[in-house]
Parts: sequence; C-alpha cells; structure tokens
Amino acid sequence: MKTNITSRHEKLTEGLKTHIEDKIERVERYLGKVKEAHVVLNFERKYHICEITLAAKSLKLSAKAESHDMYQSIDAAIMRLNKQAQKHKDIWVGKHKAENRKGRRVPSEGTAARSEGSPRVIRSEDFESKPMTTEEAALQLSSSRDEFLVFLNAETERPSVVYKRKDRNIGLIEP
Repeated sequence: MKTNITSRHEKLTEGLKTHIEDKIERVERYLGKVKEAHVVLNFERKYHICEITLAAKSLKLSAKAESHDMYQSIDAAIMRLNKQAQKHKDIWVGKHKAENRKGRRVPSEGTAARSEGSPRVIRSEDFESKPMTTEEAALQLSSSRDEFLVFLNAETERPSVVYKRKDRNIGLIEP
C-alpha cells in the first residue's frame, strides 16, 4: 500500500505517521487490499483537520474530521472510513449471497426445469398450531379473514384443516 501523508503548517512527527499507518491497516479488513492512501493533516489556529482518501480495487472512500487534537481527528476520520467500508462490504456480500440463492434455484443437469407458468411456493408466515376442537377452529376461522386454518385436533391429536367453502359453509380436512 502506498501512503502519502501531507502536513500543512507543522512538521509531521514519527508518532503521527505510525498512528496513521496502523489505523489505515485496520480499514483493510473491510476493503481487502488498499492500493493508495492519501492523508492531509492541516493544523489551523484552534482546529486540527484530518482528511483521508483511500483507493481500493474499484472503490474510493474519503473522510474528514476536525477537533482540538490531531490524534482525535485521525481517529474520527478513520472511524468514518470504517463505517463506509463496512457498509460497502455488507452491500457487496449481500448482493453475492442473493446471487448464490438464485444460483441454487437453477435446476441441475438431469432434473426438469420449472416451466414459465408453473406456480412456485412462497413461505409467507410461520405460526404455531395449538390444540383445539373442530368447533373452536370453525369459530376462529369464521371470525377471521383467512381462507383456512391449520390446527391440532384435540380429539384425535392430529393436524387438521378447516377452510371456507364457496357455499359459505366451513369444510374440514382430516388426514
């Protein structure tokens, strides 16, 4: 990594230089290999300003911070760079995870491909089915806007389904 450090209005100390290099190395865990880092330290009357620009593969990050102490300014600028780098890494990893999920849905050789018009299963919600009688399930279904209700039949201790029929009655499916 190539590091350029520019100090304005004061001489650059060895302590500041090592502090900056150590902090920039920590940003590399989010970005990978950093090609170039350019740091500008500006000492003004009351404020010490630190501007950092990092160039990685296809990304350029920059941050600026000011305080009454140069070490605090450097730490604040590095913290902002860390947040930017972490956000970029999260976006990048999330994008590639989505591509991997899509890749798993592609049928392998030897399996029939899903046709364009066939439906796919989409999980919408998880819920616990509690034991109840058929009458209780029918009452609960009639008071809700759902089309069906899966429940654990208290009499048979097996899962059952009640559903709204087109003739406005309630149907029961038992395995």
